[in-house]
Amino acid sequence: MIVRRIHLCNSRRLLPTLRKIIARPQRRLSSTSPPSASCQSSSIPSSWAGFTSQLDQIAPRIDINADQIEVLEGPKEFYETLKQKIRSAKTRIYLSTLYIGKAEHELISTIHEALTKSPNLKVSILTDALRGTRENPEPSCASLLASLLMDFPDRVEVRMYHTPNLTGLRKRFIPKRINEGWGLQHIKLYGIDDEVILSGANLSSDYFTNRQDRYHVFSSKRVTNYFARIHNAVCSISFLLESGTSSSSVPYVLTWPSSNFAPSPLSDPKGYIAA
Repeated sequence: MIVRRIHLCNSRRLLPTLRKIIARPQRRLSSTSPPSASCQSSSIPSSWAGFTSQLDQIAPRIDINADQIEVLEGPKEFYETLKQKIRSAKTRIYLSTLYIGKAEHELISTIHEALTKSPNLKVSILTDALRGTRENPEPSCASLLASLLMDFPDRVEVRMYHTPNLTGLRKRFIPKRINEGWGLQHIKLYGIDDEVILSGANLSSDYFTNRQDRYHVFSSKRVTNYFARIHNAVCSISFLLESGTSSSSVPYVLTWPSSNFAPSPLSDPKGYIAA
């Protein structure tokens, strides 16, 4: 997606599904018509204009004002901004990340506080299944998130993506950590109501204290909705995390919902890829 910081320009329609987003880049990169002059700055070099013209052919574009973008300076500001926006959330929170640190109780408490305060708020969290369950049976990202499911079963959904490349004997014998080389869910999207933070940072203490990354806050409903559709699309091909029962010593289970539009990547990896 291209986000251009200009003041007046008609926005193009967004691609409706992740499948179209994935399929369209297969088109040949060529352009016979340059972007509208009203959407270009005369100071943009011709080579850069040609590059953006090519990008326009393979990706949707949303035009927003410069003051709708905020760049955060460091990890502490990122964490405080994230918590502040979560606390003020009214309708939706979606978090896509590789993992949430198993000791991030403060972050989970912040989400819990927001859910308690705003009865219409719904939360969707997407992580990677391999990274999120790495420490099992010890405390892990999955067991931490299971606590939210126990308190808000109808308002919190946790999905965990599992690569179709790690199945059968590979999954059985390749050690943890090493097995993550076969594929991970690595999106970093942090959407709250009509704002979204795009970053490379995971949700763990090192990324909140001393590990520098990139943090851009977009205050745009259209941009936030665009990335919400990507988040939801990946959720629809991921495992569903469910909390364990009170009579079970297992804190969580991963299930494959019948509503997913593809078969399980573990039981039918070829069918999963083909779907």
